[in-house]
Amino acid sequence: MLAFLNDEFGKGYEKVKELLDCAVTGEINLCMSLVNLVEVYYRIIQLKGLETADAAMEPVKSLPIRFISVISEEIYLETARCKARYPIALADAFLCGTAKCISATIVTRDPEIRLAEKSESLSVLWII
Repeated sequence: MLAFLNDEFGKGYEKVKELLDCAVTGEINLCMSLVNLVEVYYRIIQLKGLETADAAMEPVKSLPIRFISVISEEIYLETARCKARYPIALADAFLCGTAKCISATIVTRDPEIRLAEKSESLSVLWII
């Protein structure tokens, strides 16, 4: 999401835009945990300030993404296991735990995900 909202990141923007276009046509389904959206929001605040972050969040609401707001027992347990096993950020553990539970492909360029990718049998699309 950061790659899309901050198009200066180049290649990542193009790939995320392509995925969003596919979601609009119904070719794929996209989802994102609200925990990870919190991460996007605070990173934009840190990089560009509160006003820019607030403005960036407005168009996110209209994107073809299903936001996962309920954290089931299965997701929180898997998230905790990932966090315990790997030295990754809590938001990354939520990403891994959620993706594993709903059999989703992770779209990222975050190198921390590599720590869990193989041993957790995660499907990852790298946008580097």
